[in-house]
Amino acid sequence: MRLRQAVDPYLTITHQDAAFNYASRHWLDVAQFKRLLQDHPTRDYATKDYKTKDYKTKDYETTISLYRGDFLEEFHVRQAPLFETWVMQQRQELRQLASSACLTLAVHHAENGRYEQGIAAARRLLQLDPAGEAGHRELIKLLARSGQRSAALAQYETCRQILADELGVEPDPATMILVEEIKSGQWGTARGAPEATHLSSLIPHSSLPPPFLAGPPVSHPRQFFGRQREIKRIFNLLGRPPLQNAAVIGARRSGKTSLLHYLRAITTTPRSQLRPDQKNDWLPDPARYRWIFVDFQDPRLGQAANLLHYLLDQMGLPCDGPCDLDTFLDIVSDNLHTPAIILFDEIGVALERYPQLDDAFWESLRSLATNQVGGNLAFVLAAPESPTELARHGGLGSPFFNIFGYTAVLGPLTDPEARQLIAAAPIPFPPADVDWILTQSGRWPMPLQILCRERLLSLEDGETGDAWRAEGRRQMEPFKKKAEG
Repeated sequence: MRLRQAVDPYLTITHQDAAFNYASRHWLDVAQFKRLLQDHPTRDYATKDYKTKDYKTKDYETTISLYRGDFLEEFHVRQAPLFETWVMQQRQELRQLASSACLTLAVHHAENGRYEQGIAAARRLLQLDPAGEAGHRELIKLLARSGQRSAALAQYETCRQILADELGVEPDPATMILVEEIKSGQWGTARGAPEATHLSSLIPHSSLPPPFLAGPPVSHPRQFFGRQREIKRIFNLLGRPPLQNAAVIGARRSGKTSLLHYLRAITTTPRSQLRPDQKNDWLPDPARYRWIFVDFQDPRLGQAANLLHYLLDQMGLPCDGPCDLDTFLDIVSDNLHTPAIILFDEIGVALERYPQLDDAFWESLRSLATNQVGGNLAFVLAAPESPTELARHGGLGSPFFNIFGYTAVLGPLTDPEARQLIAAAPIPFPPADVDWILTQSGRWPMPLQILCRERLLSLEDGETGDAWRAEGRRQMEPFKKKAEG
C-alpha cells in the first residue's frame, strides 16, 4: 500500500508485476530522444541506412543534449541476467543513435561551412565511439576544410593508433587516400564558404610551386596554361542538370591529369591565388559541387569495395562497414541531391588490371547517373584513346563507354598559349630563346616546362652560353620516348 501511494499514478503494481504507467502525465528523456530521431532520420552509424531529410540543426542539437551518458549507467540488479541483457541492448542502441545524430550534425555543419560547430559535433561523436573511423574521418575533413592542416594530419595519426591498439587493423583505404590528398594539397577546403575550397588557397604565394613543373601533374590552377577551348566546352556540360559527360583524350604527357586537377580546382580557388587573366566563374554556384578525383594508378582503388567506399566518402555519404555495389547504388540514389563530378584518371589502367571493375560495375554507374539522381552525377575520364576503343581493348561491352557525348583531344598548345606559359618566368627570356623553346618543344606542355625550367635556372645562376639548351634536350629525351611508346 505504501509503495502504491509513493509512486501512484506512475507505476501499475500487481501481486506479480510492477510496470510504468504510460498513460500518466510524464516526460521521459529516452522517449523524447527516440521521437526526435524518428522525426528527423540520421545518417545511420550502424545499419548503413543513409536516408536523410529535413535537416533542422536545433533538433539534432536538442537530440544530442538529451544523451548524457549510457542508459541506466551504474545501475545494476543482482541475479537478474535477463534484465542485464536488456539493459545492455538498450545501451548499445541508444549509443548508436546518439553517434548517428552526431555524425549527421557534423556532416550538415560541414556542408554549410560551419566548421567550428562541425568539429565540436565530430569530437562529441568520438567521445561516444573513440574507435569509430567515420568520426575520425569526418573530423579530419573538417579540420582540413577549416585550414587546420597540421591538426587534420595529427588526427589521422590518432585514428591510426587507436585502430591498431583496439582493433588491430589499419585505417580504411578511403581514410588513407583522404590523408594523402591533404598532404599533397589536392583536397578541398571550405565547401560552401565565401573563400572557397581548395587547400592550395591556404598556401602563401611564396610557398607556391615553382613556375615550371616538369614531372608531376600541375595541381594548382595558377601553374596551368592553355586548353581554354576544352575547358569552356566541359564546363558548359556541367553548368546545370542534367550534367553531361566528357572524355579527355591525349598522348602520354599531354596534360590530361593536369586538366582534371584544373577543372576541380579553378572555380573554388580564391582570385588572390590565380593569375589576373584567369577566368574562374565557370559555374553558377560552385560551392554546391562535389569533385571526386580517382587515380586508377592507385592499386587500392582497383578493388570494387574500396573504390565504392572512397566515392561515397568523397560525396559526403560515408559508409561504415562493407560496401557492395547494391549498397552504393542505394545510398547515392537516395541522398545525392547536389552536383557531383567523378574524374576518372588513367581509366585505361582500370580496364587492363582490375577484373572486379567489370561490365556490371560500369553499367551500374551508367544507370545511376542517367536515371536515378536527377541528373546530378557526371563523369569526366582521361585516357590515351577514346572510350569506345578503351572498352574494345579491355574486352568490355558496357554501354557506360557510350555516354561520353563530348571528347576533348589534347594536342600541342596554341602559339599564344605556349607563349603565355613562357612569359610566366619571373626573369624574362630573350626573344631568340623563346622561339627556340617553341620550336624544340613542339608546344607540348611537358617539353615546354622542361626547357623553360632549364633556361630559368641558367638565368638565375648568371650562366652564359647555350649549355642550358643541351641540358634541356637531354632532360626531354626520356619523355619523348615515353610519348612515342
